[in-house]
Amino acid sequence: MRKCLIYADNLSMSYGTRELFDIERLEIFEGDKIGLVGLNGSGKSTLLKILMGDITPDTGKVKRNCEPRYFTQLSEDRVNETNEDGADLMELSFFGVQELVDKDTVSGGESTRLRLAQVFSSDSELFILDEPTSHLDVEGANYLDSRLMMVESFILVSHDRSLLDRHCNKIIELEGGKIKSFTGNYSEYLEQKKIDHDRAVSEYEQYTEEVKRLTDVYTKKKEKAKNMDKKPKGMSNSEAKGIAKRALRRSPEGKAKSMEHSAENVRKRIEHMEAKEKPQEISKIKPLFYLTDPPKNPIVIEAEHLTFSYPDGKEIFDDAVFRLKRNSRTALLGENGIGKTTLIRLIMESKLIRVVPKAKIGYLKQDLKDLDLNKTVLENALDASIQQESIVRTILARLLFSADDIKKKVAVLSGGERVRLAIARILVSPANVLILDEPTNYLDIPSVEAIQELLSEYEGTMLFVSHDKAFVDAIATDAIKIENKKLKY
Repeated sequence: MRKCLIYADNLSMSYGTRELFDIERLEIFEGDKIGLVGLNGSGKSTLLKILMGDITPDTGKVKRNCEPRYFTQLSEDRVNETNEDGADLMELSFFGVQELVDKDTVSGGESTRLRLAQVFSSDSELFILDEPTSHLDVEGANYLDSRLMMVESFILVSHDRSLLDRHCNKIIELEGGKIKSFTGNYSEYLEQKKIDHDRAVSEYEQYTEEVKRLTDVYTKKKEKAKNMDKKPKGMSNSEAKGIAKRALRRSPEGKAKSMEHSAENVRKRIEHMEAKEKPQEISKIKPLFYLTDPPKNPIVIEAEHLTFSYPDGKEIFDDAVFRLKRNSRTALLGENGIGKTTLIRLIMESKLIRVVPKAKIGYLKQDLKDLDLNKTVLENALDASIQQESIVRTILARLLFSADDIKKKVAVLSGGERVRLAIARILVSPANVLILDEPTNYLDIPSVEAIQELLSEYEGTMLFVSHDKAFVDAIATDAIKIENKKLKY
């Protein structure tokens, strides 16, 4: 019999008047390799902190039969404290960061690797990992991938769908304050969700058809009863009364009452039917791209003999050639620190790279400083828009903003929600060339998939940086890799 590592009973958690979740029971067993999924703000990180004992729930209890190791999504710890906290040399070497322990400054990806080495340096029956792929390049993601192969039990929150596919044997979905478990990896979870959705659509269609049929029957019976209540033409009132006395059931009045009773039975049947809600379907409307007046040049951005070094002498490009084809969706690939963000800055800020005159660049910055914190989601989107308001609202809906969400001030949005809003602003703006630096940062899987669908439909030219392989595979028509100070196509 498998050991129960964590048992949670009747957990509830609220912030102010907002109920985050109310979970009847959650059990984690030996051998469970769980992917925890749900929208930003659904409570995934809060639930993990409750399971760890870092937060006390409003109600309920958690029983831990092990000492889990916990990788938090965000850490304010100094990086050089990692080794002091017990990261052993084997793990530091495994993650390729043994030489970084004493460095004062490291990149985001290097910091993540150091913290992962720390977490995996202690043996545990259960690892709880909240977005461990944040800021990792391909090399770092491969280190984590190999390390997870050695872990028997874990709970993993990640927007990397391929990681969930390779390692998970169970998916737990947190939605609407409740949890639902699915056996299998992420792709199998999606298949089960599609089956459930298709079944819900079929049941709703059958329900509406039956309601319509019974409503028609009820209406016809009521009309028939109304006509039956009238005495036949040519019959006097005294004759009608005589018939009514001799055979009430055969009289027009009796037949009318019988038909009324039959109609009422139909009405009650409709009332007692189990109501089926219509599964939510989001409109597929997209922005009208011709309004951006896109360039016709076959090459939209280019540079010959591109050479660039930083003042400290670090050379990034040496006689490189850069070309961005019109209407291509080009992935910019390369390890952390290789020059991807530098290339984007050169496009935006320098004269080393030529941009055709009609190109209007929409740039997704990682700092998201273009958002007005004091305005609502809808106001921010409309401020940047050349599209009709109905299209702006549809794009926001496709990016998972509800009717209530678009009324919120940006100041109260999570990091992932702000990324979605920034992308919505760019898509409805006059921009006809998109440059997106890590558009999937801070996003949950539903958000990544929503953005992926919209960007896959984009009709203009796009250059984007992403370490999410599934995202790149779904969107990119072309790829450029920075390697040995050159650009390889």
